[in-house]
Amino acid sequence: MWNRMVFALLEIVAAALFLIPAMALLNQVRFHSVRKTLAYCVFCCYLVAVYSLVGLPCITYIRFDINANLIPLLGMRQDLRNSILNVLLFVPLGFLLPLFWEGYRNWKKTMLFGASMSLTIECMQMLTMRATDVNDLITNVLGTCLGYVLCYFVRKQIPKTETILINRNDKDVFLISGITLVVMFFFQPFPAAYLWDVFLSG
Repeated sequence: MWNRMVFALLEIVAAALFLIPAMALLNQVRFHSVRKTLAYCVFCCYLVAVYSLVGLPCITYIRFDINANLIPLLGMRQDLRNSILNVLLFVPLGFLLPLFWEGYRNWKKTMLFGASMSLTIECMQMLTMRATDVNDLITNVLGTCLGYVLCYFVRKQIPKTETILINRNDKDVFLISGITLVVMFFFQPFPAAYLWDVFLSG
């Protein structure tokens, strides 16, 4: 677990070199709110961690291979640890969406976003020679659901969290998700490789 945390942190630092200037520019031309921009940076960091841990393809590494399990629950019990990690990985998504965007306080919309994001990841993994697994989709959606329920109870128990709402328009989530994906595919791999060389040589 510690190794994964260090890995995700280094990947986030590398991505931040591009995402922070991008968010600063968007703050000037679109968001016009430091509070909103900082919240979106948190969401970007989460996305970077997810994309890094699941092993998405990048411009320096693309290997096409169809390796898929389309049978639900097949082998899930034998790989229970990985299934639990997949659930936990998407809990923050289900928590942050309704916390930051009013539109995602509709549970169906949050579940749809979680499923769409997971499906996108599973399809892109065909370009990394990693297995595309319907079980990952199931566990990711379950994690999104748990995060949504957690956010619901936190908002009810701690009324001040209602004031955290950043945007009543949910279009920004697609913008920052897209920017993060572009950064991770085209730009982040280069400083990430340098940081890993420095880290391992130290």
